[in-house]
Amino acid sequence: MQTVFIIVGLLLLIGIPYEQYARYKAKKNYPIIGDFVDVGGHKLHYVKKGSGDTATIVFESGADFGGHVVWKSIQAKLSQNFTTLSYDRVGILHSQRGDNPKDVASISDELHTMLEKLDLPKPYIFVGHSLAGLTLRAFVNKYPEHVVGMVLLDPTHPDALEMFSKKIQKMYTSFPPQWLISILLPLGIIRILFTKLIAKFTADAIPSEKENYEEALAYIDKGFQAYAEEFTAWKSLSQETKGLEFNTIPVVLLGATKPPLNDKAHIEGLEVMKKVHQKTVESSPNGKYIPVDSAHTIQFEQPDFVVETVERFAKEILK
Repeated sequence: MQTVFIIVGLLLLIGIPYEQYARYKAKKNYPIIGDFVDVGGHKLHYVKKGSGDTATIVFESGADFGGHVVWKSIQAKLSQNFTTLSYDRVGILHSQRGDNPKDVASISDELHTMLEKLDLPKPYIFVGHSLAGLTLRAFVNKYPEHVVGMVLLDPTHPDALEMFSKKIQKMYTSFPPQWLISILLPLGIIRILFTKLIAKFTADAIPSEKENYEEALAYIDKGFQAYAEEFTAWKSLSQETKGLEFNTIPVVLLGATKPPLNDKAHIEGLEVMKKVHQKTVESSPNGKYIPVDSAHTIQFEQPDFVVETVERFAKEILK
């Protein structure tokens, strides 16, 4: 028992100052850019770049505490020719959590409210990663009139979770309860663990993208709880979007060809993703699948290819 008290004491003595200093450095090194918009009692943070009245490229992140930061370099390049918008979903990074549940209906409505309030040039071209395969599926079914196409980066599918092995399911949906996260965050434990974990998953990222993602890690205390919520809600989000297709919306899908980690479970998971990717492109009359030499985080490993694909797709679709 004495050993336990000593460990707890050391965590309090070292962890709290470490975490507070990390939060101080985050504000100093990465001042908040962009703006905020009220979407019904809470505000979403967004970054608008570029100009032009032909269309708006809207970025939708996966289940990621990095929010808009994961698109930083790609948005900068695409904004040279298009109006672009990246944002943080509720509770992620700089956006307020609000009282709405983490379900696709709320996520879709909040995104729609933000887009309408900002009065961005229509139509919209979505660029989405991973979980966006669910959230955008719901959006285009409820608000299809102004969406002309989407580029999806290794997106998940309503059938994917139940097709994964039990090990993968548990790995990606088992998070500590919120009360425990609330205790661990001020001690710096979450920051230390996930800094190492993210380094593994982004090992093949190009250097500039690793530098960008340092900003997301710097602010991990702000978005981690909502990030955990989204992972634990994966099953319910999948159930909500069962049977929803992209209908007549043209889809270009960039599929990863390398597992995020080189173990048996992730190699098997990669085969599941290939199967559901085929389902996704088949659901769109104009669906197109493009394999990419990358693991799951294509925007970090092949950002230039993403930019080229989106630019080419946008020009074709807007003719």
